[in-house]
Amino acid sequence: MAFNDLEYHAVNKEVKAFVDSIRPPEHVRKELDMVYNIEDQTIEIGALRPVWRGEPGETHFLPSVRIKYIRSLKRWKLYWMRQDLKWHLYDTTETLTEALEVVRVDPDSCFFG
Repeated sequence: MAFNDLEYHAVNKEVKAFVDSIRPPEHVRKELDMVYNIEDQTIEIGALRPVWRGEPGETHFLPSVRIKYIRSLKRWKLYWMRQDLKWHLYDTTETLTEALEVVRVDPDSCFFG
């Protein structure tokens, strides 16, 4: 089940503030930018880069963080993408703020290297 309107706006506001805090300087953003996507109860955060041999203006989203809200458990599950290009559970937290803080600290260099 997707977030309701109130939940969506609260989640969007918190994730936007987090992503804005980790974005690269303005002059770099044409080559590398940090963006996010919210779909149903899943948030993905990653890099937006131009396609190497693509058309001018063509970009590719490379997610490195997935945070999923499990309503029945009232928990946030944090995933990271390993070399096998599959999502693996990294941690479970009680709040979105805690999950985003784990991503910010990135103690094992799983999310942003």
